[in-house]
Amino acid sequence: AAPPPAAAAPAVAAPAAGAPAHAGQPAHAGQPTLREYTLAEVGKHCSRGDAWIVVDERVYDVTRFIDAHPGGVGPILNLAGKDCTDVFANYHAARVYDRMLPAYLIGTMAAGEIVVAPHVADFRRIRQELLRRGLFETDSRFYLKMLAWHCTLWLCAMYLSLGCDSCGAHMLGAALMGVFWQQLAGIGHDLGHSGVTHSFRRDHLVGSLLSAFMGLSVGWWKSDHNTHHVVCNAVEHDPNIQHLPMLAITDKVFRRPRFWDTYHRKWVGAVDAPLGDGPR
Repeated sequence: AAPPPAAAAPAVAAPAAGAPAHAGQPAHAGQPTLREYTLAEVGKHCSRGDAWIVVDERVYDVTRFIDAHPGGVGPILNLAGKDCTDVFANYHAARVYDRMLPAYLIGTMAAGEIVVAPHVADFRRIRQELLRRGLFETDSRFYLKMLAWHCTLWLCAMYLSLGCDSCGAHMLGAALMGVFWQQLAGIGHDLGHSGVTHSFRRDHLVGSLLSAFMGLSVGWWKSDHNTHHVVCNAVEHDPNIQHLPMLAITDKVFRRPRFWDTYHRKWVGAVDAPLGDGPR
């Protein structure tokens, strides 16, 4: 069910279903009365230099945190000025609610401002059920099997490439090395989402090492891919579907002569635009 409207401070708004049980709790006892805001007021703070977000009917000014955000700049910029309760719950551990959010708290939402749509309420119930079943927990046996599989691919590729003389063996070794890189990218994806050990530091460290081995930057990947998740398949905002002029993966990109790419901050399309012509 949808959380009740925020009561006047110092009462605390109820957390969304699926968020940690303590989400939305005040930073400390004796917290002063917080100002109430409307969605229209929060919506004005939607830029890199002035970014507010709403989590569990509480308002946070995260402007000074944007550049330090481990998930990249893109997700915050796309959610600035909006209610990001569910996105936040999906991507952050319970400790973030306790240790980090309180430092940015500036107010609460006025009563009745946050209305939970039926499909969002359904999503929260489903997520809660998946959490109850433990389906977000890691099965370490899977990653042990993947480790054996990756080692087999790499060793075979190296043997065929360096230990054999025939052209056919070298070509097969190159193909196996390509498969190895492709498979390793899948593990890198899970590590980038902190989905292997569920420890940001451990997964980030291992992911950084593997990414360096592949010639990639895990920091770049997180900013790019996390933005994709929060604005999935939005032509103007999702960098994972913006491949013009080499590739168009949807006909939506041709419905207008050009569109402003908010991630790369440039015009994209058939019509060129002068530098600096885009929205601020």
